Amino acid sequence: MNRVSIKEQILNLVLLLLVQLPLVHRITLFDKAFGFFYVGFLLLLPRTLSRSYLMVIGFLTGLIIDVFTDTPGIHASASVAVMFLRNFWLNVVNDDSQELTNLNVSTLKKSGLVYFVFPLVFFHHFLIFVIENGGFHLFGMVLSKVVFSAIFSTAVIFVINFIITPTSRRA
Repeated sequence: MNRVSIKEQILNLVLLLLVQLPLVHRITLFDKAFGFFYVGFLLLLPRTLSRSYLMVIGFLTGLIIDVFTDTPGIHASASVAVMFLRNFWLNVVNDDSQELTNLNVSTLKKSGLVYFVFPLVFFHHFLIFVIENGGFHLFGMVLSKVVFSAIFSTAVIFVINFIITPTSRRA
């Protein structure tokens, strides 16, 4: 069990936001897939944090994204909702034989990462696009944005996590 330091987590968040805000926020694939991969940072925080801390961290991260992307509370509300469900969903998809404290490619394995991350990223994106759309009208368009964006974001989260996880811990 490797312990993740608070300084390392803050550095990861700052680096992610420095890449997310000026660069990736502007990238869209085929006018359907938007990359909100900051949610990967939130989902892969250490499991030992309490739900209250997780929700505060989710709110602050979403608020920073909202301030710089001029979206009034959309990312903050979606991030808080996802952080509220995070530990519950981790208990649902994780077999109890392994106690996870640090969540990454090496501890969750590739399939666990997909079963854990993708549904929560999908839920996060669903909330963002429904709130942004102002409801469920044009549901087909909203659903296509959610699906393509969730696939794109999950792929980017997986690649970033694979890159930053040390090679010795991946095996």
